[in-house]
Amino acid sequence: MILKEKKYNIFSVPIIILILFSFLPLITFSQSLENQVSSISWSNNALLINTKDKIIYAESRLKDPDRLVVDILNCSLPATELEKNFKSTLGENISVSQPVSNQVRIIFLGESSINRKAYLTNYEKTLVIKIVRIGDEKDDETISENKDQTELEKYAQGDLKEIEIEGDENETEVSIYATKSVKYNTYLLKNPARLAVDLLNISPPTSPLPKYMATHLVSGVRVGRAANGLEAARIVIDLTNDNIDYTIDPSLLGNKIRIKFRLSRNKEETKKISSLKIIIDPGHGGYDTGASYGGFEEKNVNLVIAEKIKKLLENYGITVILTRDDDSFLSLAERVEITNSIKPNVFISIHGNAMKTTRTIRGVETYYWTHQSQKLAYYVHTSILSNLEIPDHYIRRAKFYVIKHTSVPAILAELGFLSNHEDRKLLTSSASQDQYAKALTTAILKFLDIEPKKDKEKKETEQKKPEEKKEVKK
Repeated sequence: MILKEKKYNIFSVPIIILILFSFLPLITFSQSLENQVSSISWSNNALLINTKDKIIYAESRLKDPDRLVVDILNCSLPATELEKNFKSTLGENISVSQPVSNQVRIIFLGESSINRKAYLTNYEKTLVIKIVRIGDEKDDETISENKDQTELEKYAQGDLKEIEIEGDENETEVSIYATKSVKYNTYLLKNPARLAVDLLNISPPTSPLPKYMATHLVSGVRVGRAANGLEAARIVIDLTNDNIDYTIDPSLLGNKIRIKFRLSRNKEETKKISSLKIIIDPGHGGYDTGASYGGFEEKNVNLVIAEKIKKLLENYGITVILTRDDDSFLSLAERVEITNSIKPNVFISIHGNAMKTTRTIRGVETYYWTHQSQKLAYYVHTSILSNLEIPDHYIRRAKFYVIKHTSVPAILAELGFLSNHEDRKLLTSSASQDQYAKALTTAILKFLDIEPKKDKEKKETEQKKPEEKKEVKK
């Protein structure tokens, strides 16, 4: 590696910065798009609606005339042919439309609509609206078309007994007790964040319930009548923020509902990752070839490995910027100027080493200058040694221009000696380049406290299958 100050075109910096900043807003824009319906189908007297993302919906039963209205919130129909109007075998008129820009509405009009219920499945990306048997614990059995509707309408309402709240800074449990087995719908709503629970066969309370103490996750609980005049109790659980997931305990008896609230680690991590920016600096470029041995030029090796790192990090949703993405020359000052203007979380400069006096020296060297960069240097260096069979040429502190003058954690990685035959094979082999990219990506993720995907998937699998682990031990 040879690092020198050379003359450069003063117009190259504004052009690069303009390209970089014109690209960044596109990422933010794409992340803010609403959900979309991908398909609508009718099967076994049930309506199935598939969407691209998780569904948030609101369900209402109305009278005069009898009808079920289900609104899918923050969602749209991407094509007019997805709008549907048809009739069920039970005499219901069914329509699927988009009355406003960010809401899809489904209406079942007819007496049989009072016996329909909406469910989420397929990781909450499919909404199923089907006939259910009211008055029986088996919700998912289909009602016979010849069932006496007057008998269903006599289904007696129960009463709400009490609500209990227990919680700490990591979890809150809300337990709802009624006098009979509860049929309910839940709606997770935003602005403000809250969970609405409609107890469909529980009468609204006739007297106010006591106030409940707030927890770290639940700021309050309100009890009243369900919306749209439905003769049912609605419990609204106000949440302290949008970053909260909930689960309903399925093991309890029918007259109890226990809802557990936890901070969503996935949402936290997604939010954290979406704000990250990494700059990868492929050393040299243009007429500055860097080291050149065995028909290979360092500038090209640096760019290939940098592009591989970029691709791996982008798979996590991280914004990655290369100081150069072609064979162009950038001065050291330009690289620093780009970095300090963007203010990334990490700066990595990729290089190959060389020794003119001998061909026997080989190994990886990692350089840092500032104290905030020392841990990053350690992670990068040890990760390369773990992933490739290459000698340790140590972590070193040096005043290289690009790592001394950047304001963020910054290291310069000398991945091997192009002047050495063994190192050159590693640096120029596509398989070894993949290993270098993997090693640096792992180190960057560790520095940023982001769990690698394989480790994360392994943990989730182990948590879901505790019994299988026990069998293996036997």
